[in-house]
Amino acid sequence: MITIKNNELKVEITEDGAELRSIVFKGKEYLYQGDCTWKRRAPILFPWAGRLRDLEYTYDGEKYHMGQHGFARDMRFSVIEKEEDRVNMMIQSDASTLVIYPRPFKLYMEYKVEGNSLRIKMSVENLGEKEMTYGIGIHPGFIIEDRDASLYIEGGNENAIILDANGKRVREENVRERLPLSFFSDNTTLIVPDAKEVIAKGKDRTIVLNLVSFKNLVVWRSENDPFICLEAWDNLPSKEGEEENFNTRSNVVRQKPISTRQFESIFSFL
Repeated sequence: MITIKNNELKVEITEDGAELRSIVFKGKEYLYQGDCTWKRRAPILFPWAGRLRDLEYTYDGEKYHMGQHGFARDMRFSVIEKEEDRVNMMIQSDASTLVIYPRPFKLYMEYKVEGNSLRIKMSVENLGEKEMTYGIGIHPGFIIEDRDASLYIEGGNENAIILDANGKRVREENVRERLPLSFFSDNTTLIVPDAKEVIAKGKDRTIVLNLVSFKNLVVWRSENDPFICLEAWDNLPSKEGEEENFNTRSNVVRQKPISTRQFESIFSFL
């Protein structure tokens, strides 16, 4: 287990999936501990965020199979740099990834504590001579035990996307600036394109997510369990009738050959 800390915040990360395992602020655990219906805590999402239709897609005319949220969350990361308040970790493509996603890459995960905040930076290197098309995101869950908790969303597209439990778009609707926790009581996923910030405010914990350079806010909760996932994605699920073709589909990241791209978000704890 890797630990980074300062005077206010202590964060633990495992090399398996570069996944957050604990976020303790002033002696109190904020990160969901995987002890209810959902067994993960904070998976990273790459090279896709969400669920592809039938878990399949085409790329350069070939068909590939990819599980929900991609495969990086199940790979073991190497530690590249480590300081008291910061760690940088990395995976890269190999024979096992190229049969699922046919592009050579390196993915870096950097975590840094700054006062009461945790800065998360994802960096993608396209190592190949072709354009790289993909999705990317983070998926941390936070303890919210107060049933009267609320979410406050700043910015965002009025036409928020609602997904069902299978990740299928079911409708679009305008969301209020304040949403009660009960909005997410049936495995509902809410996606708010172009959101800037979200505040999850409970009785004894408040979490603020600033998306910084991510495009889409995603919020999800499993059943009525006492946690909420505050996620940042840079892709969207396909529209009805849209082909799962990484060469042509909309709402994906497109990265030039031999280049690096960064995605950043900041969580603050109150």
